[in-house]
Amino acid sequence: IPHRVIAGLSYRKEYIKNLATSVSMFLEASHQGRFSYTYSTDFNRDGQTNDLIYIPKDPSEITFAARPASTATSNVAYTAQQQSDLFFAYIEQDDYLKKNKGKYAERNGGIMPWRNQVDVRFTQEIFKNFGKSKNNFQFTMDIMNFGNMLNSKWGTVDFVKSAGILVPQNVAALTPGGTVRPTFWLNTFDNKPVDSTFGTTQTFASTYYMQFGFRYNFQ
Repeated sequence: IPHRVIAGLSYRKEYIKNLATSVSMFLEASHQGRFSYTYSTDFNRDGQTNDLIYIPKDPSEITFAARPASTATSNVAYTAQQQSDLFFAYIEQDDYLKKNKGKYAERNGGIMPWRNQVDVRFTQEIFKNFGKSKNNFQFTMDIMNFGNMLNSKWGTVDFVKSAGILVPQNVAALTPGGTVRPTFWLNTFDNKPVDSTFGTTQTFASTYYMQFGFRYNFQ
């Protein structure tokens, strides 16, 4: 993770002799991780499925093959030209790929979006001495991912839709120094050709939530 910021803030105010209110905030802000842009299969046949893609400068540097209708594409067929158009549109919406055309992708070159999470705690205290006994009642309310409560687009967790963006088709026909050009399919996500790098995780982590507490302290 290239950058990470941690911060905390707390304020407490006593009043009317027996009451105190506290507000605390905790911030964690960082990129959500790194990833590599790869072919979806063992393209160089070394036994490992981790081959970094070459990012073509223009359509003349990559050949797509027609993709027949299948369950992976909601039974819709895609021509080679359609996939080429979709692939270069994908490159343009991706900051890293757009800046590195004509190069091989770097290992862990992809950086996931920045995410901010702010957690807030409100504490109300009531304290009173009874004889020699000190009594303190605390009522707490925690709001996790407070920013998401203000704006549904804040504090969400992202994921990479398809790091293996290209699916090689004719690997067995390729030989060193041969004349056969490799052909590809554009990989899919959610039963259609992938059209954006990141998606939002639809889980508990991508939304705000609250918890309430009560504590009784005595001495």
